[in-house]
Amino acid sequence: MRARWYRHLRIVLLSAGLALLWLSLARAQQPVFRIGVLDTADGSITRGAELAVEEINRGGGVTGADGTVFALELVIQPVTDLTQSVNQLNQASVIAVLGPEKTLDVLGNLPVLQSLQKPVLTTATDDTILALDTTDRILRLRAQEAALGRALATYLASDVNPGSIATIQLDLESTAGVVGFTTALADAGLTTTQSFLLETGTPVETLAAQVAAAQPEVAVIYGPPDVASLMYLALRVSGWEGVFVYNQAGDPVFRANVPVQQYAGILGATTWSYAATDQRSEAFTLAYLRAFGAVPGPVEAAAYDGITLLATAINRPGDLLTNLLSLEAVGGVQGALNPAQLIRGETGTSVFITETGILGGVAVLARYAGNVRQPDDFDVIENPATPTPQPSATPDGVFVTIARSVQNVRSGPGTNYDVIGQLRQNDTARVVGANVDFSWLVIDLRGTQGWLSRDILEVSGDLNQLPLIPAPPTPTPPPATATPLVPTVAPVPDIIVLSVVPTRLTVGVPFTVTVTLLNQGGSNAGPFAVASTFQPGGIYAAVNLPGLAAGQQTVINLGGTLVGPTGPQNVVIVVDLNQEVAEGPGGEANNNFSYPYIADAAVQSVNGTGTLSIAESATFALDNGTPDIQWQGGSLIPQGGTRLVILSGFATLDQVHRDAITASALATVTLPTVPVGALIGFQTDGGGKYGVFQVTQATAGGSLVFNFRVYE
Repeated sequence: MRARWYRHLRIVLLSAGLALLWLSLARAQQPVFRIGVLDTADGSITRGAELAVEEINRGGGVTGADGTVFALELVIQPVTDLTQSVNQLNQASVIAVLGPEKTLDVLGNLPVLQSLQKPVLTTATDDTILALDTTDRILRLRAQEAALGRALATYLASDVNPGSIATIQLDLESTAGVVGFTTALADAGLTTTQSFLLETGTPVETLAAQVAAAQPEVAVIYGPPDVASLMYLALRVSGWEGVFVYNQAGDPVFRANVPVQQYAGILGATTWSYAATDQRSEAFTLAYLRAFGAVPGPVEAAAYDGITLLATAINRPGDLLTNLLSLEAVGGVQGALNPAQLIRGETGTSVFITETGILGGVAVLARYAGNVRQPDDFDVIENPATPTPQPSATPDGVFVTIARSVQNVRSGPGTNYDVIGQLRQNDTARVVGANVDFSWLVIDLRGTQGWLSRDILEVSGDLNQLPLIPAPPTPTPPPATATPLVPTVAPVPDIIVLSVVPTRLTVGVPFTVTVTLLNQGGSNAGPFAVASTFQPGGIYAAVNLPGLAAGQQTVINLGGTLVGPTGPQNVVIVVDLNQEVAEGPGGEANNNFSYPYIADAAVQSVNGTGTLSIAESATFALDNGTPDIQWQGGSLIPQGGTRLVILSGFATLDQVHRDAITASALATVTLPTVPVGALIGFQTDGGGKYGVFQVTQATAGGSLVFNFRVYE
């Protein structure tokens, strides 16, 4: 009996051994895709990626477009010497790279990362990373810092609605985050009452005492976790009992320095939280806990989503980077991943608003996809999480979607009316009325009527449903002199922007924007700062001024170099950035100045702009080479390989930018009718240069006259 049992056991063990051997041989023979990881062996990116790869391989692997099944393999390299690590990854023939995790590691090593010539999927959230990447191969796996600021500002405005908000900046590296949050806060209808900066050499306790004396209801902190924890404890010791907001409250350093008894009630914004209750998040958290015996964080979730994106892209035919950028509605732990519907390089827009609990855990208070708050019973997203969904044209009403980066909302139907607010790209609003020719539409803006120019909007719904709303009285024009009359002068400083020039900036070439300031108040202003973040590229520029006397003007210059695509831009120039000047409510309302401009490519240095007059049947060259076009019988006839297109959506030559031309349907076809005012985009035959000209005279059998611009 016992012998028979032993014989049976040997058969079972032999069978199991053969099965394991077969599995090992099968895996050894299975083709492999290697993915690089720039992280430590037990780092957050590594662990998130390892879990995803293990699950995929356990399920059989990834099926390529031709039906071949591949296993995934990670090649992990440290960030301590990125040049050497990149060389190792190149030798390993990786198809893509995850990491680095931190912004400084990315920005400090951009040329090295770009030398990979492979998709680099980073978890860093700094707004400038994608703009500075000239290869367009870097993708961001988490919502950018600006999205975190917008979601936090929206939540504070809708759920907290505090009477006073202070920002506390603990290091200079946080400036962009502070500016982004305060701008978003203004868009949400709130403003910061005070801003504090921890100067070098100033004890944290000293600054905490200043904040406590101001008694803000909400304090929003930006800076490193170790200093933030000291600031938090110092504020509580000083007796301040307001709401403390810190995006890195879950950081191990911050948690280690704050006693559990004082940890409850801290608000924050993050790209993912283990407290999320949707099915995908809960499954990921449980799997991670079982695999590593620890709770995952937002970086681990982003790395897991990065492997998900790569596996999905591998399944499609064609170039991996192209496939990644074309993905839509990929179910991720963070939410829906939509590279195809976002700015190039962005993959998601999910933000979670969290609050720490009395036992040291966190709870999710709200969840956002772009600017849209998700319902409380939110579960797995299967549809694109676009920043704001385009409303359908239904009998429920008329909606507009903002199509440019920023659009002014005015008090009446015309640019001579005051700007009373701004909406950002992809924001939507319900339309409540229109003027008689529907050229201006009316929305409800925080309880008052706001007017939007229809020319630059995407409209859905039946405009005929709208009631006609008469225009309010035209605003009284300002006095001829910039100095106000003595009886109306405010007893406090009031710094305003009088003008900003130029209206056209060149991408890739250092620019200088000249800002003219006026103190129209009744008393002198002390030191203050003026700043803006120019696009494309998120180029931050600021100037500190020693002061400005009442009634006096001054001129400052903001400069930098734009990086990214061309096109219309509208940024906010912030006066008194750190709110150092007590201007009163009226003066504070003037501190955000909207500056629209065109970001365009460089123009050909020789004969790149001007006016040409072409006689009947004559040919002419636009790139100083062989003839590009012939004017004959009222038609434009392309010569050689010259391509032409009539541009739509533009009224003047100065509204056109290079990318608008390259994105148009250029073709080597004759344009038989060329009306006066027409804008013609072109690509020359020999040099392949792009350009545009606007017709000012076109006579069949006579001359063609046009103004032109040719790009380098």
